[in-house]
Amino acid sequence: MNLRHRGTALVAAGAVVTALAACSTSESARPDEEAAAGDGAVAAAEEAALEAAGGEELGGGVTMLGVLGGEELDAFLSVIAPFEDATGIDVQYEGTRDFAAVLQTRVDGGNPPDLVATPAIGEMAALAEQGALVDLRKVVDEAVLTTNYPASMLETGTAGGELFGLYNTINLGGLIWYDPKRYDGPTEPASWDELQAWAAEKAAAGETPWCVGLESGAASGWPAADFIDEILLRQAGPEFHRAWRDGTEPWTSPQVKEAYETYGEMIAEGMVYGGTTTVLSTDFSQAANPMFADDPGCYVIQQATFMGSIITDAFPDLEPGTDLDFFPAPDFSPEHPGIRSISGEILGMVTESPQSAALIRYLASTEAGTLIAATGRWLSPNVTVAADAYEDPFLRRANEVLTSAEGTYPLGNSLMPQSEVDAFWQSGLAFAQNPGDLDAILQGIEDARAR
Repeated sequence: MNLRHRGTALVAAGAVVTALAACSTSESARPDEEAAAGDGAVAAAEEAALEAAGGEELGGGVTMLGVLGGEELDAFLSVIAPFEDATGIDVQYEGTRDFAAVLQTRVDGGNPPDLVATPAIGEMAALAEQGALVDLRKVVDEAVLTTNYPASMLETGTAGGELFGLYNTINLGGLIWYDPKRYDGPTEPASWDELQAWAAEKAAAGETPWCVGLESGAASGWPAADFIDEILLRQAGPEFHRAWRDGTEPWTSPQVKEAYETYGEMIAEGMVYGGTTTVLSTDFSQAANPMFADDPGCYVIQQATFMGSIITDAFPDLEPGTDLDFFPAPDFSPEHPGIRSISGEILGMVTESPQSAALIRYLASTEAGTLIAATGRWLSPNVTVAADAYEDPFLRRANEVLTSAEGTYPLGNSLMPQSEVDAFWQSGLAFAQNPGDLDAILQGIEDARAR
């Protein structure tokens, strides 16, 4: 089996995992699940788990390979705990930075995990193409799938007519974070042009509007690539975006070039804190810090839902809504309104057993989705989860944006081969340094795709 390696870089970009454990189980650092969700939600989850197991305590175990570690893993284990308590099934979760390499080793050794969870959707699709994943439509009732998941999310996890993966946790992209006490621009701009007009006025007055950081270790450049990806989706539309993602539209197309140019206007000289050198050397997780200096160095930063917790971890005294807030990036084209992008972990089954099938059905339930929401870490992909399940104010608002969207689509770079993704990420750095070389940069990615 020849898996397409994505590894640490995609973990950093898609999951923002800050401390992955090499090997963790449900017995280690298991949190009190009732602290993250009310007693009623936990009891409901236990009932759903027992129903998923056919109404009996099956016992036995399930192995799961993923990328989570540290506090994120603890949060996910709090969702799993009611399932273990109700069914007697022991869930052994192994978290690793080298997901693809570990999976390859275990498959080659005849010891594959029962379930896998990763933000690398393309990697999951590659497994599905090789017949290595179970069709989840044969595991989860069709009525549950169509009721609990948007059609676009099911489509993302489908290949060859088979459902190879279900979203488990998601982040909403394209959010503009700001300090309400200092930001004086529009919070409900009608278009990207309106927001950029404010930014241009700010720059003309000698102030810097945008905070940007593109450094991220092996994944440096991904923040640029992700937003260019989002711009292309919402500027050229989902149909073109899908064709580009699948390789039938070239990187050198006018639509892709326009998306880069739109991003280029945002990071142009005078528009970003510290200029190009600072943009290239600043870790994405620290890019917002100048917003909160005594004399703010910039006023807005574009990033997904996870940025809220990154900022509040760095500045714990900030009050959500008062000192930090966000609004969704406005439409880039009137022809494609209300489109939103998502990233997140997708869950697949390698080995089917009564225990692994029960866990998949449980994680697809409204009750498990409610516990995902209650962790305060992620959005649940499950549209039947009640809005009041989100105690975190940022996630509650993000859920409102997500559920009111005209269409929800994954970023294209989560479904591409890693060599192409690497070239895309690097292009974000190269374009920031030398925007005049855009034609050559795009041709370089197209060449990487061909290889």
